[in-house]
Amino acid sequence: MKILNLQTQATDLSVIDINKQTEAVSTTGLKMLFPFGLHDVGLLRFKGSTPWEEHPNDEFLLVVEGKTTLTLRTSEGETSGTASKGDVLVVPGKTWHRQDAPEAVTLMFITNHNGNRHKIVTE
Repeated sequence: MKILNLQTQATDLSVIDINKQTEAVSTTGLKMLFPFGLHDVGLLRFKGSTPWEEHPNDEFLLVVEGKTTLTLRTSEGETSGTASKGDVLVVPGKTWHRQDAPEAVTLMFITNHNGNRHKIVTE
């Protein structure tokens, strides 16, 4: 049995100042907690705007601290929603998405080990 407290696990994470042009994520704001089947479970603390990304399967996000705006890009256009501490976001697989967090946000994620894609956008 594995029992983890997310608040305790997040205490040593630094804030990654991320932007749309960032290709790699610093490991100081990222903590892999454990594998879950074909997925990774981890914590990420960042502020700023992430690059667009896509995963082969659904992605699960839990806002542990702060808030973030998630934007999905589909054939019908872009849709955005803001989530705060305690909210869960489910990003459909094969859907381009990104997040904006002007202040630091900490997320728990469950996402694929492999097959993830990122797109750098200059605006």
